[in-house]
Amino acid sequence: MRRWFAVLSMLPLFVAGCGDRSLILTVDVLSFLDPADVSQAYGPIPGGVSGVTVDVASEEVSLLQGIEDVTEVSSAKLEIGASFDNTTGTADASFAIYITSGDSADAFSAPPITVIPVTLTPGAITIVSTEVSSDALAQALVQDKAKIGLRITFDTTASGVIPVQGTETITLLRAVVITKKDL
Repeated sequence: MRRWFAVLSMLPLFVAGCGDRSLILTVDVLSFLDPADVSQAYGPIPGGVSGVTVDVASEEVSLLQGIEDVTEVSSAKLEIGASFDNTTGTADASFAIYITSGDSADAFSAPPITVIPVTLTPGAITIVSTEVSSDALAQALVQDKAKIGLRITFDTTASGVIPVQGTETITLLRAVVITKKDL
C-alpha cells in the first residue's frame, strides 16, 4: 500500500513536467541571406552628410507551412550580432532589421524590428550585439513566407570632409519563436 501511495504522490510531478504543447522554432535567419549580403563594403560616403541609407539585404524566404493555423505564438526574440570594420571617417550609424510577413509589399514596408545605434571611428572595429523581443517578429515567422531586410543609415556630419568607408559583417541573426498548440 505504501508503494502505491508513493507512486501516486509522485504522479503529479511527472505530469506537470511534460506536454505543455509548446513548439520552439529556432530560425537561423542569417543562413537565409545571400552570402554576398552578409559581409559587404560601405562607402566611400562623403563626410558632412546625414541620412545616407544603404540597403544591405532584402530577401523573401520560405518557412514552415501551416504553423500559424495550429499554433498560438507565446513569445519571440531575435539575437543580433554585427561588426563594422571602419577604415576612414567618423559616423553615427543606425543598423535596422526588418522582418515582415511574405504578403508585405517589401521588407522595408513595416517598421523595423529593431534599430541598433553604431558609432564608427577611423581604423576601429565596432562590434554590436543585442537581443530583442517582438510581437511583429513572431507573427512574421509563423507565416509560410517572410521578408527580411537590413538597412544602415549613416550620419557623417562629424567626419568633416573625410569620407566614411569600411566593411560591415553580420555575425548573428537568430530568431527563437515559442508557440503553443491552439486548442
